[in-house]
Amino acid sequence: MLKAVSNSAALPNTWRDTPFRYGLVSRSFHWLTALLVLTQFFVVAMWRVLGETSVTLMLSRLAPHGAIGLLLMVITLGRLLWWYSQRHQRPQPPKTPRGQLARIVHGAFYALLMLIASLGLIRHYAGGWPLKAYGWELIPGAENDIPALMLPADLLHSPLSWLLLLLVAGHIVMAIIGGRSRKNF
Repeated sequence: MLKAVSNSAALPNTWRDTPFRYGLVSRSFHWLTALLVLTQFFVVAMWRVLGETSVTLMLSRLAPHGAIGLLLMVITLGRLLWWYSQRHQRPQPPKTPRGQLARIVHGAFYALLMLIASLGLIRHYAGGWPLKAYGWELIPGAENDIPALMLPADLLHSPLSWLLLLLVAGHIVMAIIGGRSRKNF
């Protein structure tokens, strides 16, 4: 007689991480974050190159900078919670200088994503501008400008964003060199 095999035993759980491969949730978080970060930089670059044009105004309506930043913050929080739940079963970088650098850079990604988004939200609020996306007011602006909050946000938001872009470029190069982009993601 043949025994019935349960679905859970027959199919591997592709949603969770394993010591050999990141699961579907981790990979989805990774690529969604990558898409949103690159969208942010693309829209900012278009504004810097073209200035205020019908193209840049359309891009800003399709991908509002503040709303995408808020979404990145929420996704990063989700990633951190998922990382914590999967920390014992996900692939570990080797205990080499390169592996330690990878660990540090990935920690910097999380820190920068949270810090940059927080500074952007503080800037919006302290400037008295409500954060709106697609006709919805997500966060009201302050009734009066708050210069004490605005100054640090103005000073740090942009330079930290460019630092993030530099780390992203390095991450892409190292993924290509290491061949990990095809193997894990």
